[in-house]
Amino acid sequence: MLYTDAIYLILAILLFSGWPAQAVLTWPEVLALWVLKEICFIGITLFKLKKTYSPIDFIRTQSLLKLFAFLWFSLDVILLEIPAFLPFQKEFLKDLSGLILFFHYLFLIWWLSALYEKRSALAKLSPSSYVISHFKLLLPFLIPWFLINLLFFVLEKHLPVSGIWAELFYFGCFVGALVVLMAPLAVRAWNCRPLPESNLRQLISSYLAREKARLGEIYLWETFDGRLLTAGVIGVIPKLRYLLISRGLLAALEEAEVLSVVAHEVGHIKRHHMFWLLVFFVLFSLIIYFVFMPLYLLFLAYFPRPDLLDVFGGQGLLLPEAFMTLGLLISVVLYFRFLLGFFLRNFERQADLYCLESLGTAHGLIKAFKKIAALSGNTEDLPSWHHYSIRQRIEFLLAAEKDPTLIAKHHQKVKKWLTFYLAFSLALILGLSRLPTKQLEEKAKLNLAYGEFLKEASIFPSKETFTYLGHLAYELGKEKDALKWYKMALKFEKDPEVLNNMAWILVTSKDKNLRNPKRALKLALEATSEKLTAIHLDTLAEAWFANKNPEKACLYSILAEARARLDPDYYPNFDYYIKQKERFCNAARSSSKVP
Repeated sequence: MLYTDAIYLILAILLFSGWPAQAVLTWPEVLALWVLKEICFIGITLFKLKKTYSPIDFIRTQSLLKLFAFLWFSLDVILLEIPAFLPFQKEFLKDLSGLILFFHYLFLIWWLSALYEKRSALAKLSPSSYVISHFKLLLPFLIPWFLINLLFFVLEKHLPVSGIWAELFYFGCFVGALVVLMAPLAVRAWNCRPLPESNLRQLISSYLAREKARLGEIYLWETFDGRLLTAGVIGVIPKLRYLLISRGLLAALEEAEVLSVVAHEVGHIKRHHMFWLLVFFVLFSLIIYFVFMPLYLLFLAYFPRPDLLDVFGGQGLLLPEAFMTLGLLISVVLYFRFLLGFFLRNFERQADLYCLESLGTAHGLIKAFKKIAALSGNTEDLPSWHHYSIRQRIEFLLAAEKDPTLIAKHHQKVKKWLTFYLAFSLALILGLSRLPTKQLEEKAKLNLAYGEFLKEASIFPSKETFTYLGHLAYELGKEKDALKWYKMALKFEKDPEVLNNMAWILVTSKDKNLRNPKRALKLALEATSEKLTAIHLDTLAEAWFANKNPEKACLYSILAEARARLDPDYYPNFDYYIKQKERFCNAARSSSKVP
């Protein structure tokens, strides 16, 4: 529940702040459509909830409704283009607006879900308590985000660093706020209070001391009025790390079963799972910064149909900004839902095994699992992307009791995959961060401009459009396409620049199949007859040289150098003409010595 909601919040912020919304409809039209859409959302949500007849149906429906909420939110952003109507475009305020809009869908789902809740432990909660409890679960993550973003928003013009260092400084502050504030905020937001002195507390404390599991405190977890059947450990720093146990779980389990659940949570501590979750978050952020952006620029620079990249803003499919936003959304889902989900499931299995390792038996944990499943509505086979099902967990524990070698094998498996994950992530970051991003950015801009002129040429063909297409195609290394566009430009009007450029490609092309020295010479002669410039004379010299006439190549290179010397401001690369003259004239002298 908590992980899923957090992923949806990240997706909502990325979509709302990154999508290139443009105000096409008027504000009254958007408001009318939004109200209509709101009514449809409530109606569909009620319809789906009324069709739930068991706790499993209810849990699955609630998960589906969260996806539905994100899709509905996406309509607000993509079709109604609500971000374009905001009176401000500051990143923090925009992100906050997106969160509020998305949260209102979650609040509707939670409020209506309270009316149809099928899990007996939560069925009697009032809608307001139900909504507040769900929201409080997210507060330990939202508050650090809000505080750090607010701080940077206020101090934006007074930061001691800028550029990439400002981004890294922000990221470091945010991670630090999560590490320091999240656990203390959680125990306050979740209405936790220290577990009273009792035989159970002494039993748990003795076990923690024996296992050398360092904790700040043991708390009763009072979220949802303490009715949740759950326990957990939160916090990376030992003094700010807390063991949480709900009153509902304590009421349902015997002391030995509670101790087994505590052993499971200690397994998370001993296997450093909280630290690894922080590593996953940090590395994801670094991958997005150092890997995603270079890959995105590569995509823009080498996309074979750049005309499709500009269609949304001018009546077509998608803008480059939209592609970037969609790429980020897909990256979040793949990384957290699937990659992190794989590790979370195996971390849970490691924690289960720690109960078996430290207590010598998993009997208490298995009994606890069965009771939780029964009290939750027979949810033994309910799948979860971040947990194995209860039945799978029980079966593995029973198998490990019979064959203890499975324990070491599983720990080895997790260690191997963590090592591979770290090595692959660091290799990606180090490898792709070395890509020449400035050059890629320039090529991406050229490719996007090429796409714009492709669109324009399909609607308003003209000599100028085809000429620009030829220039851009040549800059992009598409010499064959450049020749095609130059030929189409010549159909409108003879242009010495176009003739010269065609001659240059035909005589210097990297693709030897495109080279045609004779035609290049003819085109270069036409260009110089129309307009005599150093550039055209240089092309003519190159054409004569390609036609095995170094003497004439030398002659025209001398003329090109002289012409460039007369206008140094127009020909700043004067050294180039000197080198060309030396090259051709040396070749001419060498050929004259041959008997």
